[in-house]
Amino acid sequence: MAVSVTTRRHDGVATVVVAGELDLGAGEVVAEAIGLAVTATGTNAVIVDLSELEFVDSSGISVLLKGRREADRTGIAYRITGAAGIVQQILSLTGVLEHLSAEPPADPRQ
Repeated sequence: MAVSVTTRRHDGVATVVVAGELDLGAGEVVAEAIGLAVTATGTNAVIVDLSELEFVDSSGISVLLKGRREADRTGIAYRITGAAGIVQQILSLTGVLEHLSAEPPADPRQ
């Protein structure tokens, strides 16, 4: 199954909805959408909605973590929501679920 990515913006919050499978073949598309959301003028928070995601592998986890690092560097809030089933299990087992769902550090240089 391919990946599909849509972005909605409302009151400074960009919500990036990722559906399908986030793997090596889909990573570039998702990374670009998250990067554009983080750097868009007027954005103060990015939410990556994984409620429609069916699978994620290590390269997909890397994309989500890269988005978090970019957001932290620019002082933008970043969190994932909606992870369920196998996606939640994979993110939990790898220890990144809590990191991806947490608030950014008070000082982006931390």
